[in-house]
Amino acid sequence: MRREVGGPPAAAAPVRPVAPLVVRALRVVYGPRAAVDGLDLTVEAGTVVGLVGPNGCGKTTTLHAVLGLVRPEAGTIDVQGFRGGTLAARARVASVPDEPNGLDELSVAELLQLTASLWRVENDFARRAELLLGVFGLRERARSQLGSLSHGQRRLVGVVAAVALDRPLLLVDEATAALDPEAVIALREVVRVAAERGTGVLVATQDLHFAELVCDRVTLLSAGRAVAEGTIAELRRRHAAATLEGVFVAALGAAGRLRELRDALDAL
Repeated sequence: MRREVGGPPAAAAPVRPVAPLVVRALRVVYGPRAAVDGLDLTVEAGTVVGLVGPNGCGKTTTLHAVLGLVRPEAGTIDVQGFRGGTLAARARVASVPDEPNGLDELSVAELLQLTASLWRVENDFARRAELLLGVFGLRERARSQLGSLSHGQRRLVGVVAAVALDRPLLLVDEATAALDPEAVIALREVVRVAAERGTGVLVATQDLHFAELVCDRVTLLSAGRAVAEGTIAELRRRHAAATLEGVFVAALGAAGRLRELRDALDAL
């Protein structure tokens, strides 16, 4: 049988967009201790992923490794197709640090202008920043020096600068630290809108309630290792828990410790 030639070409398979962040087998060591040990993590475009766990579990170290601030002993970090820590990768990441220190003599407006200049962004940065200042109730403080702001307000200025950059990957460390309830609600909405616009968001937090409300997927960390990962619904089902707090207790094997605490408190 002769094969017909000259027909319409076969449809090309759709090309899947490169994920903003792919981490594989990440290991970061400080002295004799592994702060992060064998972590796998993916942040797809348009999703919010939570790194959730107690102090010292490796959340901030993971974010620092993505930014190239610490050098991994093993594993790979890929930021939209570029090796983590390179200039090309850094250009695709905006970050909100846990402790926004330095440059206290600058005003809020001057910090935002400096951010725009360093990143060589287009004029739309100023429009987004002005809108976000209004969302967080900071428009009246635009001429205030950073050193005169509260810790929470200073962190919100960091959120404004990072989100206004509109990068493919947004990192938020200790998302709700020092924020009042109104600011937490506003941050939740800003993070969700950023994801809806196509940004991949990685949120490091100890706030289980915030993570449950804002995250599409969660990775629970303990001593540098992932002990559970999945969507909120998957984690609840897998651990027979009604809330992310219940998942956390079950995944870390802390149910016995919780009973001990309750027994001790009964004696008060």
